[in-house]
Amino acid sequence: MISSMLGTIPVSRPPQNHGAKHFADFLTLIAATYAFWLIVFWPGILGQDSLAIILEVLDPINRTSGKPSFWYWFVRLTYLGHERIEVPIAAMLALGALIQARILGWCWVQGLKKTALFLLVFIALTPHFIFFIGSLYPDGIYSIAVVGLLFELWLIARNKRCDWSSLAMVALTLPFAAFARSNGVVFIAPALIVAALLWRHHRKQGLYLGLVVLAWCIVMGLGNRAHPSRGHGAVYPLAIFETVNFLQPRPMKLWTATPRVSPKTVETLEKYHPVGVYLRSYDPDYWDTLVFPEDGPKVMSLNKADKKTITREFFRYNLWRNVPKFVGSRVNIFLTACFAQGGLPSHTYSQHVLTIVQSKSTYRPFGLDKAEALMFKMYDTSYMHRWLFWTPFLGLGLLAWALVTGTRRRNWPMLLIAAPMLVQLGGIVLFSIAGEYRYILPFFALPLVLLPMYMLQIKTKSDAD
Repeated sequence: MISSMLGTIPVSRPPQNHGAKHFADFLTLIAATYAFWLIVFWPGILGQDSLAIILEVLDPINRTSGKPSFWYWFVRLTYLGHERIEVPIAAMLALGALIQARILGWCWVQGLKKTALFLLVFIALTPHFIFFIGSLYPDGIYSIAVVGLLFELWLIARNKRCDWSSLAMVALTLPFAAFARSNGVVFIAPALIVAALLWRHHRKQGLYLGLVVLAWCIVMGLGNRAHPSRGHGAVYPLAIFETVNFLQPRPMKLWTATPRVSPKTVETLEKYHPVGVYLRSYDPDYWDTLVFPEDGPKVMSLNKADKKTITREFFRYNLWRNVPKFVGSRVNIFLTACFAQGGLPSHTYSQHVLTIVQSKSTYRPFGLDKAEALMFKMYDTSYMHRWLFWTPFLGLGLLAWALVTGTRRRNWPMLLIAAPMLVQLGGIVLFSIAGEYRYILPFFALPLVLLPMYMLQIKTKSDAD
């Protein structure tokens, strides 16, 4: 069966001449742009989550950022010992440049020159994408690593071979794609499937690819054991956020035959605060107001048994009596993220973080005020038109195309790329509790891997005609 699956994959050997040159050209251009950006905004972008992870690294026993274990270890290994924040940020920018240069260079060699230039201008060099990759948040590097990993897996499955460059790129991108965010574990599955498919044709190559995946899983298992992830999870936050949503007053008082929220839920919540405290702290776009303010309900402080009660009552009773409200909330959160209407870290908040953590990094040491003003202006212009320049809908549209085309044509390499992104999309829609654009960022970057597929298919069809 595996042989027949691989037999349907069209094999084309990409031309090797000048491939390294085009890769080097794109790498030089992207890396130089990213380096200049970092010099201007030295030591990079820091926000509240950046502060939290640095404090956790400095005091891992008493502090927690809520981030995965991999992110803790990455920041620890690249920051602790010299306490210079620009080091982990420079590492992320360098990896982002490498991944994108690899894809764009391949596109150029394949004759997809316009596609390569489009991706360069409208994704790789966009002000907000550089902003996110150059922030001490996992989301930017996670997004570009996901794209890089999926591209390599597609290339391996398409060509039925794994050369050393692909193996090295998988080794570089897999940990960031699979472990930098908790929902990234879905990308382990396509990597293992590709290794199994490759095993039938090139046993050594399949073995090497499988060993890379297995090695990273073992390393991260040991890392998580040494410093367990202390995230807030996904189910309880969703349950408490939507429960407070269901409790919001309804002036029309429709459907009052049964309570919208179970009495057991209300009783549990009132053990900590009056219902009014929860109601006034509710924001339909963010759950932060339920968690962090001193005068708020601080819903994460509920004891373990009461959290279980809230979750159980949500799935047993509350959800089914509020389906329209739940669906409306899911759509609102998703679109708030897609249109970047949520909060973003400030370019200047880094100065505040550096003071708190007493970092050895210096804020804006090069005094490039004119360049900073120009780049601020570019970013602000991009932000004003973010519905167009930041849109994830191109990636989402290409994802729909890949799923339909892959299914109709039984194109297994394409489906191996599209399926985990569909799972990602479903997870964001169902479980997201904050309208953060950075959560949807992988779909902004997704054209880096799907647009070349689409254009290559058009080019192949055109050549055949």
